[in-house]
Amino acid sequence: MSATPDQRARISRPGEPALFACALAMAVILGMLLAPLLQQPARAEMVAESAHLLALTARGGNEEILLVLDNRAERLSVYRVLNQNSVQMLQQVELPGLFEAARARRLGRE
Repeated sequence: MSATPDQRARISRPGEPALFACALAMAVILGMLLAPLLQQPARAEMVAESAHLLALTARGGNEEILLVLDNRAERLSVYRVLNQNSVQMLQQVELPGLFEAARARRLGRE
């Protein structure tokens, strides 16, 4: 008498438990390798634009810097990101004055 299809599906093949254990071990190792990639904090260098404002984050040594460009007021504001939840203003630069100083420096009139 031969085994029915249901009985054949229940029969374990030799080496099948070892193959399953190996696949499970590989899945665990892969999970351990990928976990740090999935838990990384937000990276710098993100740009967002809305109406007359442009925001850009960048790495500034060991800290993240937030740059906000106000096209209407022609002003660049520089902030330091503190503990990924607050900002501290470092500097505000009036762009017309900055470009005038750069132009004068280029022409040798400091």
